[in-house]
Amino acid sequence: MIKDAFKSAVRIIAIVVVLLILIGTGCINSMMFHPVKGGYNATTRGYVDIGTNGVKVAAIVYGPERGSPPSQGLRRGKKAIIRCHGNAEDALSTLDMLEPLAEAGYTVASVDYPGYGLSDGSPDEEGCYRNVHRLYDWLIEKRGFKPEDIIVDGFSIGTGPATELAATRPCGGLILEAPFLSAPRAVTRVRLLPVDPFPNLKRIGAVKCRVLMIHGTSDRVIPYSQGQALFKLANEPKRFVTVDDGDHNTLVDDMGFDNYYELIKEFVDGK
Repeated sequence: MIKDAFKSAVRIIAIVVVLLILIGTGCINSMMFHPVKGGYNATTRGYVDIGTNGVKVAAIVYGPERGSPPSQGLRRGKKAIIRCHGNAEDALSTLDMLEPLAEAGYTVASVDYPGYGLSDGSPDEEGCYRNVHRLYDWLIEKRGFKPEDIIVDGFSIGTGPATELAATRPCGGLILEAPFLSAPRAVTRVRLLPVDPFPNLKRIGAVKCRVLMIHGTSDRVIPYSQGQALFKLANEPKRFVTVDDGDHNTLVDDMGFDNYYELIKEFVDGK
């Protein structure tokens, strides 16, 4: 009887585990994404719809065009930075810390993922990739930037689409702020589900451009150890910056804005 009871208990546990996996897999998007809306509108400075075929893809772009003629009163653009925003952000709010770079002659741009900001659709992994690729193409086609003059910067969940873009398209550099190995592993630490969205650990090895990673030791959302592990998988040239006692949502404040600005500017300039 004890043997039969043990087998029954094992079956029940197995069924519960399978059900949890199925539920987790089916609900992954709702658990992973928390869209932010209402932070700006079509009259907001820098707003542009870069969508095609009637699908709205909302972006905020600050700064000059590459090589803008002086006769048009525009400054000559330097390089472009694509900012892939975090979960509780939209394209406008995530550019606050990079706006001084626009004032210094760089172009800084961010695009909202599907379902965020004014972008159409519902958020999912592929939609994030698609919108970020669209901004990359738009900067080349409409603003005249060369791929090697485009730097990709991702924060938190934005490190997923940032790494994917840098792994599949030529870029001048990749910045990852508070990166994870994959989105689910930021919570589970190890892979538990059949799906593994934003698998940075699998893609970072395909990134051929320069890499800068920034992570706080007191990050309560994405463990500092995941940033370290991802850094080990990245190709040279690479640099890892530790923010002592830095937390997830206060990372820039914890390192000091001036320090952050100089670090990003130096990296963008190739120093």
